[in-house]
Amino acid sequence: MTSPFITNIRIGDHRIVFELNDDREVSLPLTMTAGLARASEAQRHHWVIQSRGMSAHWPDIDEDIAIWDILGIREDVYLRSVQAEPVS
Repeated sequence: MTSPFITNIRIGDHRIVFELNDDREVSLPLTMTAGLARASEAQRHHWVIQSRGMSAHWPDIDEDIAIWDILGIREDVYLRSVQAEPVS
């Protein structure tokens, strides 16, 4: 099994929905970060997925959310799971 990563993002009025490669969707409130809570709609919709799906970045407001934050796990636990995966 591969570690989950972000494949797409949808922004609603009050929530961010992260689509993951394992067919899950995880939603978080926009108030999760002060930057996104204060951002304009255009700023919220200008995002990029970085680090092979390990994080989302909003360049207009310099905001980042990592996959481990989305999943509610510690960074070191996630990174160890990635390192333990066989190389294909």
